[in-house]
Amino acid sequence: MRTHYMQQLSELEDLLGKMGGLIISGFKDAREAIASRSAESIRDATKVEGRTDVKLDEIDRLCSLLLLTQQPVASDMRFIVSVMNIVVDMERIGDQVRDIAETAGKCKSEIHVPELDEMAADCEFMIRGALESFVGRDLDRAEKIIARDDAVDTAFDKLKLKLSDWVKSGYDVEDLLNLLMIGKYLERIGDHATNIAEWTSYVVTGTKKPA
Repeated sequence: MRTHYMQQLSELEDLLGKMGGLIISGFKDAREAIASRSAESIRDATKVEGRTDVKLDEIDRLCSLLLLTQQPVASDMRFIVSVMNIVVDMERIGDQVRDIAETAGKCKSEIHVPELDEMAADCEFMIRGALESFVGRDLDRAEKIIARDDAVDTAFDKLKLKLSDWVKSGYDVEDLLNLLMIGKYLERIGDHATNIAEWTSYVVTGTKKPA
């Protein structure tokens, strides 16, 4: 019985890693969609939502099974509870990856905005780092991920000011609104990555410290 229990915990961690891999891969496609409006990148990024939803269902079922049929010790209980919360943020990142790709596909012009590049780079760093800090129980790395969210917020503030100025300069308003929405999706992704990193503290110490 104990061996089966350990195998289930290992399977849960494996599923989490696979879902994380889908998120990271999809976000890379979204970054490419922002940069190049590539039809292939847009198509690939929009697929991530469905794939992450499948993994979310698998993880939810396994967590419920563990809670109902096993008697997790305190540390395992914290892990299971953390995973159940983390996958919600991961699923929402998948939704926003899709939204970014679809919105990039609506842009009629190839306006380059450095602030979006900065936000996308920071978000990719945060997603990968948040997941790795959780799996590795690395509190120091989790703190660095949480701190990086300030850079995402600062870049978003700069983006809003720049796009406001561009409206006055005669740029296509619909395109500027699409760019603003992409920035908003990235800002939300930074928040979700922060949430994931915060669960590292809970799984290690039993206390979830807010950012």
